[in-house]
Amino acid sequence: MRHRLLLGAVGLAAIASGVLFYMVATETHGPVNDAQAMASVERRPVNTSAMYLEQMKLTQETLRSFGYAPGAMDGVMRFETASALRAFQREQGLKITGQANPETLAALGIEDRLYRRPR
Repeated sequence: MRHRLLLGAVGLAAIASGVLFYMVATETHGPVNDAQAMASVERRPVNTSAMYLEQMKLTQETLRSFGYAPGAMDGVMRFETASALRAFQREQGLKITGQANPETLAALGIEDRLYRRPR
């Protein structure tokens, strides 16, 4: 009987200390979580896929305006777009990659929105 009471007292003490710990933890982290929540509301989520499509579409349109044939103006990198980029890079003396890298975008006069590099 005495053993059972001792075990019950230890259990109650453990629960009480857990509740106390929970109260202290939530009280000290409450303002921090509120501040973090406010900061996260101010930031807008970035949809990099949409940004890439928009940037590639602008790249295709710009290549076409310079006389290259980048294919469909849909923002999707296809063989025709890569070929047009390689031709443009060759004529501009850039490294020939067939990709819309930051240097190529700058030569096209396009702001690199994915890497935040202005033209």
